[in-house]
Amino acid sequence: MDKLTILANQHKDWVRIVNSFGEYFLADDIVQETYIKIIRLNHIDKIVTDSVNKNIMWLILRSVYVDHLRARKIESVSIDDCVKLSYDDCNIEKHEAFNIIEQKIQEEVDKWHWYDIKLFNLYRESNLSMREIAEETDISLTSIFNTLKNCKERLKESIGEDFEDYLNEDFELIK
Repeated sequence: MDKLTILANQHKDWVRIVNSFGEYFLADDIVQETYIKIIRLNHIDKIVTDSVNKNIMWLILRSVYVDHLRARKIESVSIDDCVKLSYDDCNIEKHEAFNIIEQKIQEEVDKWHWYDIKLFNLYRESNLSMREIAEETDISLTSIFNTLKNCKERLKESIGEDFEDYLNEDFELIK
């Protein structure tokens, strides 16, 4: 009998060993990768003589499993590295001013015609270019351009001064 066939006859045992390592979902894949590793490294003669050397097979299965863990390892980051904000660093006025402007934009947009609202929100929220929107919706690029230009003009008229105050960090003037 072929040595690889002898090895593969105990496939369920190898899967159970990988399960004992704590891997259930990809256990079969890890066993298959182990077969490939054994063939690639030409270790089949060391593992299979008349029977399978289960100790060596366990070591190779464990090695492939650990390699799998290393490949999918997510680098951990400390909270101190992520959040380097103190209460003094937070600009509450800027945050509140931004929320007020966002609310004013929404109030203005809600007054528009349904077509303008849909197109403006699609452009703003989808991160698609005007050309991509035209291709996906079969609306002419000229129509999309003109509609969005008119929408931006209406926004400039209604909240332009507040936005300038926001950019100049005159947050107390935004109300």
